[in-house]
Amino acid sequence: MKNAELIEALRLNYIEYFSLFHGQHGIRTHVDRETAWIVANGPPGNHILRSNLPAVEAEEKIDALISRIGALTGGIRWLLFPQDRPQDLRARLSQRGLSSGRGDLWMFRPLQQVADNRHHSQLRISPVRDKPGLRAWWTASALGFGTTQRAAQPWYDAFRRRGFGPKVHVTNYIGHLDQKVVTTATLILARGIAGIYDLSTLPDYRGQGFAGALVNHLLEQGRQRGYSHAGLQTGDAEQFYQSLGFKTGFQEEEFFWAADYSEK
Repeated sequence: MKNAELIEALRLNYIEYFSLFHGQHGIRTHVDRETAWIVANGPPGNHILRSNLPAVEAEEKIDALISRIGALTGGIRWLLFPQDRPQDLRARLSQRGLSSGRGDLWMFRPLQQVADNRHHSQLRISPVRDKPGLRAWWTASALGFGTTQRAAQPWYDAFRRRGFGPKVHVTNYIGHLDQKVVTTATLILARGIAGIYDLSTLPDYRGQGFAGALVNHLLEQGRQRGYSHAGLQTGDAEQFYQSLGFKTGFQEEEFFWAADYSEK
């Protein structure tokens, strides 16, 4: 896959990830051929993930989208991707006063060969197959991200609702050291790429190779299921993922819309 194809595949995988949250805790997601967005007003955030607007109607479409989003929230992050249209969307958003910035790195790795040098002899990795396992994942994931289980409740409910089993394309993984869950992650096999999300390790167990072993296990799972590439997003772990064979292929370009409170 070429870099542009990898970016688009991971974007579609990313949309699959956010779609898991729709309809719970007041979270709204919308996906059609022109746009894709999520409004959560809390975790996992407010994001516009696709803009494929016909040039002849772009002004009206942009204003309609902002109006619809404005009825649900006071602010959102609008991500721009190479495949977004119209091609001058960046200028159109700037003209509306949206501020811009740079976000997470998108990193990719081919799966033809997955090195086994990250195997950890003491770590037992297994997929979550039932609600008790998901509760263990949820508890450890919240601790790893330094948040509360209450704040992480949307993840538990999204994955519980999705279900379990080998035919499900969304799978949570846990890494046990003895009887304790010390590292967690999520694997989404969809849209032609293996997407890795939610990687965390308990603070007291970092620096011991557990996260690397878990990522390597997920890469092998993707390879065994016939996927040629894996991808993920990261804000501050580029060197860690480079050590696992990932290369940066894209950095998010963000625009930020905020409601004009004089209009409220």
